[in-house]
Amino acid sequence: MGGVVQFLCEGGYNRLRRAARTHRDDLVVRLCGEVGLRPSEVMAVRRDGIETVDGTRFLDVGDRNAIVPAAVAHALEKYVRSNDAEGPLFSVSERRMQMIVKECGDRAATATGDDRFRDVSTRELRATHAMGLLREGIDPQVVLAVTAYDRLSALEPYVERPDRERIAAAFAGDTQSMEQPTQLHRTLSVAADVGDALAAATAPVEIHDAVCARLAEAEGYRFVWATEATGDGLVTRAQAGVERETIDQLMSDHTELIESATEAQAVRVGDTPTITLIAVPLVGGETTRGLLGIGTTPDGIGAGERDLLTVLGAQVGHALAAVERKRWLLADTVTELTFGIDSAKAPLPATAAALSCTFELNGVVPVEEGILCYVVAHDTTPDAVFDRTDAADAVINGRFVGENNTECLLELTLRRSPIRTFTEAGGRVQSYTVDPKRGQLVGEVSTDADVRGVVETLTDAFPGVYLKAKQQGERTVTTDTGLAETLTDRQAAVLRSAYFGGYFEWPRDSTAEELADSLGVSSPTLHHHLRIAQQKLLRTIIEDE
Repeated sequence: MGGVVQFLCEGGYNRLRRAARTHRDDLVVRLCGEVGLRPSEVMAVRRDGIETVDGTRFLDVGDRNAIVPAAVAHALEKYVRSNDAEGPLFSVSERRMQMIVKECGDRAATATGDDRFRDVSTRELRATHAMGLLREGIDPQVVLAVTAYDRLSALEPYVERPDRERIAAAFAGDTQSMEQPTQLHRTLSVAADVGDALAAATAPVEIHDAVCARLAEAEGYRFVWATEATGDGLVTRAQAGVERETIDQLMSDHTELIESATEAQAVRVGDTPTITLIAVPLVGGETTRGLLGIGTTPDGIGAGERDLLTVLGAQVGHALAAVERKRWLLADTVTELTFGIDSAKAPLPATAAALSCTFELNGVVPVEEGILCYVVAHDTTPDAVFDRTDAADAVINGRFVGENNTECLLELTLRRSPIRTFTEAGGRVQSYTVDPKRGQLVGEVSTDADVRGVVETLTDAFPGVYLKAKQQGERTVTTDTGLAETLTDRQAAVLRSAYFGGYFEWPRDSTAEELADSLGVSSPTLHHHLRIAQQKLLRTIIEDE
């Protein structure tokens, strides 16, 4: 659970609001923290945007209807009355929206001496809103419907594991309309035990075996099996309490159930005369990495247990992704894949075709909402690129970094791109170039990876992408694996962003504040992680001499 988010939920949010200097700034904070809006959605709020239905105030933000509390609606009406202009209420940029929140956090930190406020961003405010709804007992499916989150696994960090007192209190009343305590307790217990096993796992087989063994021991679960998503479909990798022939028959008899679970990335339940079959997708990032099949008593499962199994599936999916990344780092040989790109559905090919320009990837940094790409653009201007990307749903943010006579370096945060899909499927992008007619992505995967599965994941997501070549070779990157293993994800992200963003150039192409904004952290937090990462890098170099 995010420490900053929990801190805001436990009183920090009200102190943050007191640091707002204007009515506008306070309203921006409230629309993020109490309505759950993204900065781009705050920018689009109009004076006539709220609709009341049976006493509930809805705000249409395009892909969903957000709920507006009465107090926020009143503040919004007050702000409308004080501003007579037509159209959107906030005539500032998306980046300025983010800076308003950061400035409030910095002022609150200065006033209170609590540096946790410096880590507050619009992302933490949206998470605070979601956590507040979950704490109020709102159905997680409803929380998904009214927030910017698109799957239950995204809510995992904000779901508190109840202690014994809360569990006892929950079942102290009328339990006829509730799930049996043993159902939820067994799933909670399994999730905790599996988490310990996942942390120690070094290979997918260890993850599959541990999950099956622990689930099969839980009361009420008759048998369990785990599959891996490969180019040949789902392949069974481990089982407990059931024979392989039975698994094959169940998967054959329940094809629609299993396909629905993997494609929708959601738990699905099917009943037979003797058992209830539960299909739990193993989701890491945007990729379904496999599926758990669970046979239980023929009584079905409740919403609470279903949600906990969703979170468990996300735990396992993320662990499989982490093992894949580590396996690639330790590999001496790799499989190099070259893809052709004819699809204008991806953001960079579409922009290159529209502007008759070319793009070349300089570096990538995974971030929470997508992937941060440093791209060299030829034969165009930053303004022309941003005019196109600002209207693209696949592009979250863009920033100009630097330029010379014929090219410019841009920072783009992409929500949807072949770069992100390939990376989350377990690959590492070596190069990505795009011109007005076509593009090419060259990447590497470990030699023991499911190459066909990686290829199909990318080509299914982007129909205009196709495999051009495949070959074995030695790793082209000589990153010290010892250093890679000692850096945390945040330290690695900060170090890569600083390098690709020109922070170490003189004069600097990017300031610390700009990098912090791109990564969604405060400037002091960025300096803290960057200092530690540099120290580890220097230690590796000096101690190896």
